[in-house]
Amino acid sequence: MQSSPGSGSSSLAYAAVIFDFEGTLVDFQWRLAPAQEELRRAFAGLGFRGDEFSHGNYATMWNAAADLRSEQGSLAELRAAVGPIYDRWDADALTRWTPRADAVELLRRLRAGNMRVGMVSNIGREALVAALKRFRFADSLSPVVSRDDVSFMKPRAEGIQRVLAEWQLAANAVLFVGDSRADVCGARAAGLPVAIIRGGECTEAEFANDPPDHMISRLGELIGLVAPD
Repeated sequence: MQSSPGSGSSSLAYAAVIFDFEGTLVDFQWRLAPAQEELRRAFAGLGFRGDEFSHGNYATMWNAAADLRSEQGSLAELRAAVGPIYDRWDADALTRWTPRADAVELLRRLRAGNMRVGMVSNIGREALVAALKRFRFADSLSPVVSRDDVSFMKPRAEGIQRVLAEWQLAANAVLFVGDSRADVCGARAAGLPVAIIRGGECTEAEFANDPPDHMISRLGELIGLVAPD
């Protein structure tokens, strides 16, 4: 495990943990290339133009469109128009998701230690609820914030800030655990330290310019961060 320069993981402890879902507690299965191509066509059909839509990803395209539609008071219409596309690719990924090897045990240990454990995911509510029930995660996570519960997805900090407000905890007391650059950016925007698990949406090299506070290979390594001896 790698920690940020000057931070020894053995001396760290957090009061709570917020997890991402896909790529973090389960493997990453969204078919990015065809999904994003379909979304580009859909946003173009709605009149959205510019670099955010020609080169953005599934989250940044939504956020750019939501910025404009929020100003116009028509965010609900945007969600109705493109939400089903996101939902369909969620459902496709749901057929293949597999939990990380030690995910269930880690969540059990965290809750047994009376830690607060929540989730902020860019996956929609329908697929997320089904997956959390299927993989026996649901009882260990509260609150769970899906993309349907916020106006803006990660890398915006809205979902993370919502959890912090509910918990009434300082940002530096909560560790965010994810697998992507969006997770790093979202956590940093909310003031949280962040741990990235290898093998998710982004390769380790993609974090070179903005490294997380911790880089781990297995979820079980988090025990040493949140509850050090």
